[in-house]
Amino acid sequence: MDVLTWTIEQRMYLTERAELLRKELAEIEVEVARLEAAEVVFGQWAEATDGGRLPSGIIEPERVLAGPGADGMRLVPDRVEGVGVEVPTPEYRRIMEIVAGSDGFR
Repeated sequence: MDVLTWTIEQRMYLTERAELLRKELAEIEVEVARLEAAEVVFGQWAEATDGGRLPSGIIEPERVLAGPGADGMRLVPDRVEGVGVEVPTPEYRRIMEIVAGSDGFR
């Protein structure tokens, strides 16, 4: 194998690997942004409730028989006609702003 062929093969291999790493990095950055949003929400909740020792003022989610949340907890309230975006908690609205402003999830 001559030097030129080896060099071309190495460049092609490294180009493919760089593309895979860019995709992986993009996925990691999305996850970091999601975790940052969760930190903000939890920090606000902990601050408002003294680490959970005070009532939050947030309406407790209702139990359902089946659903996407852990142990049947509802994650998102049902949309009700005439109820605007100001009804969810500020934390939930902030999460929705972050999601709406993102490039999307894979």
